[in-house]
Amino acid sequence: MKCASRPALLVVDVEGNGANPPDLVEVAALPVHAGQPDTSTAGAWLIKPPCPVTPFARCRTAPTRGA
Repeated sequence: MKCASRPALLVVDVEGNGANPPDLVEVAALPVHAGQPDTSTAGAWLIKPPCPVTPFARCRTAPTRGA
């Protein structure tokens, strides 16, 4: 990958399962080019954590289920 093709900014969002310490359940990334979000190359990935999502976390956040 050439350096010129990398975004100047990459916005990343992560969601946990509510455990302490939390396990990762979702990761999303949105590249920003010239100050504009590039939704054509954005992505979101669901991850199966070793422990289930707690009821508290389920109420506070809703994973996108494959957005």
